[in-house]
Amino acid sequence: MSAHPLTLTVLGGYLLLLVTIGILTSRTSSGSLADFFLAGRKLGKFTVALSAVSSGRSAWLVLGVTGMAYATGLNAVWALAGFITVEVFLFMFLARRVRQYSETSGSITLTDILEHRFRDQTGVLRLTAAIIIIFFMIAYVSSQVVAGGSAFSSSLGLTPTQGMWVTALIILVYTMLGGFHAVSKTDVLQAGFMLFSLVIVPLAAVIDLGGFGPILEAMKAQGEGFVNPWHFGFGAIAGLLGIGFGSPGNPHIIVRYMALKNRKEMRKAALIGSVWNVVMGWGAVILGLAGRVYFPDIGSLPDENQETIFMTLGDELFGPFILGLLLTAVLAAIMSSADSQLLVASSSFIRDIYQRFTKKEEAPERRLVVYSRLSILLVILLALWLAFSAQEFVFWLVLFAWGGLGAALGPALIFSMFWKRATKWGVLSGMISGLITVILVKKQPAWTFSFLPDIKELFATLLGGITYEAVPGFLVSTLVTVVVSLLTRVPAEAGRELEELKKTA
Repeated sequence: MSAHPLTLTVLGGYLLLLVTIGILTSRTSSGSLADFFLAGRKLGKFTVALSAVSSGRSAWLVLGVTGMAYATGLNAVWALAGFITVEVFLFMFLARRVRQYSETSGSITLTDILEHRFRDQTGVLRLTAAIIIIFFMIAYVSSQVVAGGSAFSSSLGLTPTQGMWVTALIILVYTMLGGFHAVSKTDVLQAGFMLFSLVIVPLAAVIDLGGFGPILEAMKAQGEGFVNPWHFGFGAIAGLLGIGFGSPGNPHIIVRYMALKNRKEMRKAALIGSVWNVVMGWGAVILGLAGRVYFPDIGSLPDENQETIFMTLGDELFGPFILGLLLTAVLAAIMSSADSQLLVASSSFIRDIYQRFTKKEEAPERRLVVYSRLSILLVILLALWLAFSAQEFVFWLVLFAWGGLGAALGPALIFSMFWKRATKWGVLSGMISGLITVILVKKQPAWTFSFLPDIKELFATLLGGITYEAVPGFLVSTLVTVVVSLLTRVPAEAGRELEELKKTA
């Protein structure tokens, strides 16, 4: 379908605003790597909270969770419970330590923290973590490109391929211009668009239907699973709760904690972020459930794709102006995650690989910022290649990257901040084992069956039917980290550092 001029005007105004913010902040983000990647540690509690929430949720919430609720009913609630619970813990406990340690050690990236904490002079810890981050961040950005293609195709009449190209170009230009200064400022704006859309659409649907009665009837017509979240087996429920395992290992969330101006405000940021998470999460679920009333059969959705329910329902209920705002919300969800992910991948290329291993620590900061912008171009090109190759839904493509980072880096960060007995070799072994486990459970290569069992089936049996790869990956990484750490030497300063961190954080 062709877009209404008013819809295009709203969308164009939003994109122009992003570019303007990028231009206005480009000078302040060009002075140093700390400015470009961390905004000089000058963010307030609202910015940190909303930025962490919006960058963490991405198109997975707006398109993925709404589609999941449309397809499976209240089962989608378990996905919300997992990440909300874990992120409250992160904000309340881990975030304060990460913020304090990053400042005292002069760390800009998560890999900086790990290398300094374990006194790794070889660079093997940094290089391993950087490769894992780059690998999964490319997959993550790719999922955002796929989501953008879906949004544009269902709303503006573009083909999915055209929509993906447009999405990639928007993300590229904006991120290269603004760096973290622009990202942090626009994330608050984008969080507002996401909240507006996930409140106004379900609210309008409930009012239009005369209450929740028709929604409940439509849910009952789909079967018991739609109305009873306990209907699904332990494995399915635990797997969705396991989505929370991804949060502590996703660097684009962790860097928000590092950028907070006053670490004493972290718990206030936790409250703000938690309320935002709950409101947006339930809005996404109700929207998907209401969609079943308007579109009882998935065949009535564009391309029979459940992830188009957000924009399709919006088109059903609203005129072109509000539809433009809804499309803006989808793009806000994509942009707030993709720009952060691109920056993290760029920091891994430049800070963790180029600067560290080419001995360019003394290179002019402005030159390094230029190289960082060029590396963003490389990442988006690789993400485009993957986006055109992948055939999976946004929901599962995001969960692969989300879970992979959580399993590989989550235990490493948690142990580094809380367990003085953790060692470099323990953390390194945990990262590698977590990565391998996630890949094998997700899609085990055929050639490995000659000497390995079916890994997914094995873990499903051991863990009561859990098949989401983040759960076994996180558990294996944790176990290996503990065992190897107990068998290897502890860094000399570990005990003193953690004691001081406990007192000051």
